[in-house]
Amino acid sequence: MRSPEQTKKLINKYLKWWIHWTGLGFHTINTVFVDFWEGGLDADAICESHWEYLEHTITFNITHLQSQSDESIEATVVHELMHIFLNEMREEGIEHEERVASTLQKAFVWVRGAK
Repeated sequence: MRSPEQTKKLINKYLKWWIHWTGLGFHTINTVFVDFWEGGLDADAICESHWEYLEHTITFNITHLQSQSDESIEATVVHELMHIFLNEMREEGIEHEERVASTLQKAFVWVRGAK
């Protein structure tokens, strides 16, 4: 099992890579690390998004993650980053869906152009 500090370093490595390659670099993405969830939440990480301001906080549960494989940790990072694209879809109306579709389009066209 890796140490909490090694786990944080690995998470930050994956965040840096995936934020760049998903085109999320123009967002403010804060990271928080906790040893346990209050209230008994059973999750590896959660993403709180203020999509209207392009500001997000991803909280990682180090106790859950430090025994997981590198691939599992990377998948968790990517999963939480996808919530940034999708969070506002919880709202009603096509405007939110259109903004998410436009952001995804820009992000992935940007990736194509980064060959």
